[in-house]
Amino acid sequence: MIEGIEMRIDERIVGDEGQERFAAATGDRNPIHMDAVQARRTQAGLPVVHGMHTLLWALETLTTEDHIVRCPTRIKVKFLKWVYLGDMAEIILVSSVESILRFRVEVAGMSTLSAEIHFGASSADQQIELEDIHSRSAQTPLEAPRNLDLAELEKISGNAFVATKQDMRQMFPDLCDLVEARTVAELAACSYVVGMEAPGLYSTFSKLDLEIGLTPTGGAGESLSFNVARVDERFRKAQIHVIGSNIDGFLDTFVRTPPVEQATMPELASRVRPEEFADMRALIIGGSRGLGELTAKLIGAGGGSSTITYTLGKLEAGKVIDQIRSAGKQIEMLPYDVRKPAASQLSLLNGPITHLFYFATNAIFRPKGEVMSSSILADFSVFYIQGFYDLCKELVGSEKTYVSAKAPLAVYYPSSIAVEERPAGMTEYSMIKAAGEILCDDMNQHMPGLHIITTRLPRLRTDQTAGVLPEREQDPVDILLPILRKLSSSAGVKA
Repeated sequence: MIEGIEMRIDERIVGDEGQERFAAATGDRNPIHMDAVQARRTQAGLPVVHGMHTLLWALETLTTEDHIVRCPTRIKVKFLKWVYLGDMAEIILVSSVESILRFRVEVAGMSTLSAEIHFGASSADQQIELEDIHSRSAQTPLEAPRNLDLAELEKISGNAFVATKQDMRQMFPDLCDLVEARTVAELAACSYVVGMEAPGLYSTFSKLDLEIGLTPTGGAGESLSFNVARVDERFRKAQIHVIGSNIDGFLDTFVRTPPVEQATMPELASRVRPEEFADMRALIIGGSRGLGELTAKLIGAGGGSSTITYTLGKLEAGKVIDQIRSAGKQIEMLPYDVRKPAASQLSLLNGPITHLFYFATNAIFRPKGEVMSSSILADFSVFYIQGFYDLCKELVGSEKTYVSAKAPLAVYYPSSIAVEERPAGMTEYSMIKAAGEILCDDMNQHMPGLHIITTRLPRLRTDQTAGVLPEREQDPVDILLPILRKLSSSAGVKA
């Protein structure tokens, strides 16, 4: 390798099959990786590839290509951004000198992982009696990740499930030949520790610093013990010490905030007059969670009725239905995907509607290496432009009676303060929301069956915007109630 010149080594796309194979081998079935419905209720918004899977693939490739030809003594890694299923990930060799090799993994030109591989003397180069440190590893993995709060996390220790050497040889054969399959299995088990044990359900792997080369004499086989060494509640951060037959070091993680829970029906009853939305029969696109869920509850609390839609979250929609019906209010649910033709999906809609609320959304935060990504812009266009336009056109232009004949359909289209503030990395989102505002203006002028209201919503606490650290955010009820009241009082009034 020429000094100062980076080298592109290999690239790959991880799909469902590769994801399942790694999860089955390691036992790490955290839903952010394996469950599309639950993953959409995280900051990622979509399922992401295991960070350790990406790391081990890179180490395997660098070994196969003879860039790593001897056993490392230390591995330091930072997990910078999520790699989504279907992303094209690329290994970039940054530098390689006698004692240290550096590389990173990129998606669309943006670094998602950076690593240092050290060679030479290791402070861990001594024999230890494994039985004096920990017992054998867990024989079977947990069926579901632990859900630990920060206080509980401080006391956690245990023995991790470790993949079989056979599984590791099948997935990473050249790396296993170089550093022993046992070492690879223990490295992979770090994913299980973080994703399933500690912090578990709401974990985000941040970095690792591991020494390699412990020589076992106790005969315990593939073992990996862990204990939480430090918890920083200010930053929702934890550091975990792991020690195995061949590795010893620390894993740094964040504890994500849980999915945002919207206000309950009893909590909303005091904020809404019992009959103020009695004339409202609303179709709420994206009503199984977030602002759509809250809108349905507010309408119900005010005496109106709604039909909420879902794409993946049928169980979540069912829970919203149960909450609203338990308060004696009317609500239905309907499967609907904004990426598909509206006509066939609306055939299941019961009765004419007076209002439409459009809260369809997709993963907002995406890795990219340039100011604008055409693929992200096109994806956003489907959700926020084409899907909205096609739905409205079908509702008011079809021969079927979807809309009450008494007045134009009152529609709410949420824009975003991002149009004004232009947050870094959200160029496509800001562009699409600005385009949505223009579309709404033109639809109001040229489609007489519609009366569309759009407002620029501030940053509200939703599943995707809830960060690791708490922020000052406005109460979404304070934002939505005036919009609902405006739409209710202006129903039938053409702008």
